[in-house]
Amino acid sequence: MLKFQEAAKCVSGSTAISTYPKTLIARRYVLQQKLGSGSFGTVYLVSDKKAKRGEELKVLKEISVGELNPNETVQANLEAQLLSKLDHPAIVKFHASFVEQENFCIITEYCEGRDLDYKIQEYKEAGKIFPDNQIIEWFIQLLLGVDYMHERRILHRDLKSKNIFLKNNLLKIGDFGVSRLLMGSCDLATTLTGTPHYMSPEALKHQGYDTKSDIWSLACILYEMCCMNHAFAGSNFLSIVLKIVEGDTPSLPERYPKELNAIMESMLNKNPSLRPSAIEILKIPYIDEQLQHLMCRHSEMTLEDKNLDCQKEAARLINAMQKRIHLQTLRALSEVQKMTPRERMRLRKLQAADEKARKLKKIVEEKYEENSKRMQELRSRNFQQLSVDVLHEKTHLIGMEGKEEQPEGRLSCSPQDEDEERWQDREEGFDEPTLENLSEPQPIPSMDLRKLESIVEDATSDLGYHATHS
Repeated sequence: MLKFQEAAKCVSGSTAISTYPKTLIARRYVLQQKLGSGSFGTVYLVSDKKAKRGEELKVLKEISVGELNPNETVQANLEAQLLSKLDHPAIVKFHASFVEQENFCIITEYCEGRDLDYKIQEYKEAGKIFPDNQIIEWFIQLLLGVDYMHERRILHRDLKSKNIFLKNNLLKIGDFGVSRLLMGSCDLATTLTGTPHYMSPEALKHQGYDTKSDIWSLACILYEMCCMNHAFAGSNFLSIVLKIVEGDTPSLPERYPKELNAIMESMLNKNPSLRPSAIEILKIPYIDEQLQHLMCRHSEMTLEDKNLDCQKEAARLINAMQKRIHLQTLRALSEVQKMTPRERMRLRKLQAADEKARKLKKIVEEKYEENSKRMQELRSRNFQQLSVDVLHEKTHLIGMEGKEEQPEGRLSCSPQDEDEERWQDREEGFDEPTLENLSEPQPIPSMDLRKLESIVEDATSDLGYHATHS
């Protein structure tokens, strides 16, 4: 039997994997095909001879780490034991790990949908975007997974779209093995040579890494799912780092809910202590409401979906959500599960109608606020114009009174002419330098009353139109 290192050389060379399709690794894993390779090593699809029926397919990751000393081997095994105890539907199951000469091997759950980065690129090339409800659902799944591992004081340290995998259209956080097991020997190298798009400011400045750093990375993934691009992009490593450390916080396009954008921006706060935790985000009213809808939908999936694997995954997800949801929602969910299919369909229609009513109410409130501002502007504009016209009429009346009181032999003149005469009288008392510094008198603006009446009527009709159409 070939040793694992020899088998890896065979399949990584010019000869295809199919040359050794039945290579046995660690006496139980049968090599099926090569899935890909990255900076840490190569990934293979294997079949587990000792697995239960329907669970044979697994993933083997071969990571070249050089010769490990005994202390590093013990530490890696301790980390492997810790990761193997993680059991959550939003986390890729870690089955086993072992060292084969200069290769560290990790056996994990197989996800047929590939990774999220591949899915994003696939949609981007097709000119498509993910539906809003799909993004919210995936975001909640990731929150549940991150909360689960943070509750157990486990950091991922390398959350990114390439480490998020899809199985039955559910997202699963993976590649804990690389980030945790090789943390001591490879962390610095990963920081300097890997992609910084998802790294937090404190991690880039080597100020420590904690749960809030994972939250930053999760926000970057949320932005990427919405915009099909990185939250912080640049032409080179340094430009990306500068944007993360010193740049402005990005925002989601207006087509997404304001609540979701506010959550993402809070997760991208440059001060780690001001970022919310995963459980705090799950308790935000907007996310809590979406979580309830998600539970109802997956409850129906377990009853209606004929795919047993999908049923099992949905059931696990419901169980995970039930642990993070309040008692009132659990009671409501139990009532839904007791309903007949017709009653559940009617409930869905009522919920859809309520959702539509909430959206319409929001639109009406926004329109009302917009119209109120417009009416206020029109009132202010008309009041100013009216004040100017009243001032002009008052000046005109004063001029008329002046005509009646003029002594005989003096020619009648307009108020404007009188102002000019007064100005000439005052000029006689000024010397030439003073006259040069004085500005020319400005005529008082005037407006015909008929014109003012026309403007008021137009403004009134405009306000009436907005009132009837708001």
